[in-house]
Amino acid sequence: MTPTDDVHAQALKLARTYLGQDDLNGGWFDLGGSSLDAARLVSSLDHDHGWKIALQDLLAAPSVADLLTAPTTSAGAPVTADTPSPVAAPAAGGADALWPALARLSADERLALAHRLLGYVLRESGGQP
Repeated sequence: MTPTDDVHAQALKLARTYLGQDDLNGGWFDLGGSSLDAARLVSSLDHDHGWKIALQDLLAAPSVADLLTAPTTSAGAPVTADTPSPVAAPAAGGADALWPALARLSADERLALAHRLLGYVLRESGGQP
């Protein structure tokens, strides 16, 4: 789905809510955002508006505002400098083998998996992250 101006406006409103500030001219983490809130934003955009944005694109974008107001491809994904792959693989590391499977999951499924993994980490560490 190609987002409408209203969907862009809702995306910006949600991002401001999750980040707790009006200024979205910076990267997600630079603006104080958490990966969990980023996943929530991506999931909400997908679930409530049918707009699929890759979590990695949101986290890597130099400007949240620019990403959420950018023109989109016919599939609805924001057009970025490296748009060829809708879900780019991580550069290196142990996650490389799992990335193709994770990329096929919906945003809701990835969020549920993240919750389960966090619960496991907290249990195993005695409640210490």
